[in-house]
Amino acid sequence: MRKFFAPAFGICLFCFSCTKEHNAPPVNLEPEFYPLELGWVYIYDVDSANYDHFTPEFYKYQIKDSVADTFVDLTGATNYRIERYKRLNENSPWAIQQVFSRNKSLRAAEEFIGNQRFVRLIFPPKAGSVWNGNSKNTLGEQDYVIEAEVAPLQLNGFEFDSTVTVKEIDEFNLIEEDLALSVYAKHVGLVQKTVTSIGKNIENGKTTSGKVYSYKLVEIKKP
Repeated sequence: MRKFFAPAFGICLFCFSCTKEHNAPPVNLEPEFYPLELGWVYIYDVDSANYDHFTPEFYKYQIKDSVADTFVDLTGATNYRIERYKRLNENSPWAIQQVFSRNKSLRAAEEFIGNQRFVRLIFPPKAGSVWNGNSKNTLGEQDYVIEAEVAPLQLNGFEFDSTVTVKEIDEFNLIEEDLALSVYAKHVGLVQKTVTSIGKNIENGKTTSGKVYSYKLVEIKKP
């Protein structure tokens, strides 16, 4: 396993308060759940199912996210350029698929992809946290939620001692189902992502259209 483990009284009260604040331990914002390091490479196995008139077509392939470069945007923030590649299997050549960027501040991590900016994670990533993941794009408001405490995870030979799961979309009714979950591991970043976006037959609940796919980390390379 690979591990990533009165006046005078008032003055006294004021002084006690200042001393208490001064001695308070600093808050750990835990930005390590969203590391951004030049030269890091992530490889994921992807399982995908596309539905058309009830009939699914299944695909397996790999994607590679390479942290290729940095640049400073108009706000002065450092952004990391991510190059995403795709291949059919381990014996196939990589082909560029898309380019996007990520950055993080003291309190949030963002991803700019498909000409839209998403707030993927906030710091500290505590259970019960809710934020609008679409607050910096032109899409409608979308609550991102961390429902559970930090937990260990075993995945594809990795053993992560600290992971946090973000529920980005959770919409369910008789004719549609939309769900998106992202799992981040401390000192690693995104290790798993699951997306469901399907239409259903209202009479029997069977899937009629849409797609379901998942990313699972299989390798990470560091310079």
